[in-house]
Amino acid sequence: MVRVVGDRILVPFSGDGSGESEVTWGQRNVLRMMQLAGEAVMIGGTMPLAEGTTVENIVNLLGFIVERNHSLRTRFRFRDDGEPVQVLYSSGEVALDIVDIGPDEDPAETAEAVRIGYEKAPFDITADWPVCMAVIRQEGVPVWFAAMYPHVAIDGLGFEALVADLANLNQDTGERLAPREGMQPFELAEQQQTPAALRQSAASIKNWEQMVRAAPRHRFDTKYEPRDPQWWELVFDSQAMYLATTSIAARTGANTGSVLLGAYAVALAKLCGKNPSAIRTFVSNRFRPGLQHSVTPLVASCLCVVDVADTDFDTVALRAWRSQLKAGKFSYFDPRDLFAMFDRIAAETGEPVDLLCYFNDLRRATAAARPGPLPTAEEIEAALPLTTLTWGPHTDVPDAQTFMEVNPVPDTVNIMLRVDTEVVTVEQQEEIVREMERILVAAAFDAAYPTGISAHAVVSS
Repeated sequence: MVRVVGDRILVPFSGDGSGESEVTWGQRNVLRMMQLAGEAVMIGGTMPLAEGTTVENIVNLLGFIVERNHSLRTRFRFRDDGEPVQVLYSSGEVALDIVDIGPDEDPAETAEAVRIGYEKAPFDITADWPVCMAVIRQEGVPVWFAAMYPHVAIDGLGFEALVADLANLNQDTGERLAPREGMQPFELAEQQQTPAALRQSAASIKNWEQMVRAAPRHRFDTKYEPRDPQWWELVFDSQAMYLATTSIAARTGANTGSVLLGAYAVALAKLCGKNPSAIRTFVSNRFRPGLQHSVTPLVASCLCVVDVADTDFDTVALRAWRSQLKAGKFSYFDPRDLFAMFDRIAAETGEPVDLLCYFNDLRRATAAARPGPLPTAEEIEAALPLTTLTWGPHTDVPDAQTFMEVNPVPDTVNIMLRVDTEVVTVEQQEEIVREMERILVAAAFDAAYPTGISAHAVVSS
C-alpha cells in the first residue's frame, strides 16, 4: 500500500536478495570519481508522458524497476579501513514526487528544473535510495516526467537495459510479464574475484603499463591563471565534419568514431607539441557474457595511444581504430590494480602519471556513416558556413584536462569539449575543435593528406 506524505507518494518495494557484498569494479570506479569530484554524478532525464498516463501507472513503474534491479535498492557503507561495501535491501519505500503546475506554466521547463534539482541536491550513498523520480501534473493531469539516478547505480547502457525491461510490465495492473535478465551486482562482484577474472585484470594492467610507458609523461607543460569557473565547455556542431568522416570511414574501413578520435589525437599533438597522443576512451564491457542487460555501472575508461607524426591522416584513423579495438580487449580490470601500477611508475619516475585527456563517443545509431552516395566536395564546402560554436556552461567541479564527448545528434557531428583552463586556454580550446574540422575536411578527398606533424618537431616525454 502506498503512503502519501505531502507532495510525495512513498512506494513500497520488495524483491529477492539482501545482505552485504564487496563492490564491483564498475562501482569502485564510480565511487572514486565521486570522491575526486566531491559530489554524486547523476544521470537521467525528462520526457513527456503519453496521453492517458496516470499516477498509478508511474507508481507501478517505480515499484517494478526497484524490485527488479538490485542496484536501485542498494546503499553503501564504508569499513573502518575505508573500503566500500554494497548493502542490498529486500524491502523498503522509495519516493515519487508529485509536482503540480498551473495551466499557463510550461511542463517541460518544470520537469527540467526538477531534474536539475535532483542533479544538484546532496546525495548520500549510505542513506538515500538511488532513484529520484517525479511526475509533473497540469491541472491534475500527469503530463511530464523526470528521473535521475546516481552513476554508482547505473550507466548509460544500463539505463537502456532498464528502459527495455519496461516491456515486461503491465503498467495498468503492475503485473510482471517475464523474469528479469542480466547479472546483478552481487553475482558480478563474486565473479570478478574468480581466477579467470583476475587473470583478465592482470592482462589488462600489463597492457595499460606498456601504453603508459609509451605515452608522454606530461600532456601540457604550460600552466595559466585559471578562469573562474575553472572548467569551461563549448559545443561545436559541424555538418561538414559529419560528411567528411563519412568519406574517410568509407575509404579506410575505420568507423566514424575512430576517425574523430584520430582527428582529436592530431589536434592535441599540434597544440602540445607532443607525440604520440594518449587519450582515454570509454568501453561499455557489455559484450561480455551475462552483462548486456545488467543495470549497474560497467563502463571503464581505457587508454588509446595514437602515433600521429610523419604520416597521413588515413593511417592515423586506422591506428585510432586499432587502438580502440585493443582498448576494448583490455577494458576489464580491478581499478585498484590500475592505481597501484600508476603509483609504482610514479615512484620510479618521480612524477605522477598524467593521463587526463578523454574521448567519449555517446552515439550509437547516429554514429553510422551517412547512407547513400558518398558526399561530394561541393557538399562539404557548402556545409562549412553552417558550423556553430556555443560556449558554456562552466563549472568549478574538478574534471579532466580535456574531456570530449560526441553527442548523439543525427546528421551532424556535435562535440562537447570541456577543458581545465589552468592548462588549456579558451583560445586553445576553440583551436582544438577547429583543427579537427580542418583536417577532416582536407582529408575527406585526399588519402595521402599529411597530419602536418613532424617527429622532429615534437617530444615524446
